Amino acid sequence: MATPWPKIRAEWLKGGITQKELAEKYGISVKTIQNRAYKEGWKKEKGKIREKTEDRLRERIVRARVTHFEKLIEAQENALDALLDLTEMIKAKPRYWLRDEHQTIRNAESITKALQTAVMTQRDLYRIPNMDQKFAAKKWKEQLKLEKEKAKGPETAAGPLMVVVHEPPAEDGEADE
Repeated sequence: MATPWPKIRAEWLKGGITQKELAEKYGISVKTIQNRAYKEGWKKEKGKIREKTEDRLRERIVRARVTHFEKLIEAQENALDALLDLTEMIKAKPRYWLRDEHQTIRNAESITKALQTAVMTQRDLYRIPNMDQKFAAKKWKEQLKLEKEKAKGPETAAGPLMVVVHEPPAEDGEADE
């Protein structure tokens, strides 16, 4: 029976299987596969496939990041537009905004919400952690430090804890040799 070289080559190029495993699977020697692979340039071909795959992956990552930033910028622009609209309305009709206590509170809440949205999108856009994230990171670092100390073992202020074992005194009939 003829050796199915196109099938062997395709399996090896696909990845996830070694030449040794292919040799066992098809009942031929590893050396035979290595010689054929060298002669036909399988390694170069696999390198080209890997490069193309990596290029496509990088492209997908860049597209995803661009999309993410576009959404953040749009959200920030919307929040800033809302803030500008509110400030223009306040300038145009200051008495309206201060006419009664309940309306003033609602207006202040609207401004606060727009400011919060603008700040949160800015933080997300520039990857600036908020107070909760900073606190969580600090706690995580402390926990990691404790875990490392536990892994080292018990220590005292003077250094590692040392255990000294004393042998019982020799009986009268026993002598050290």
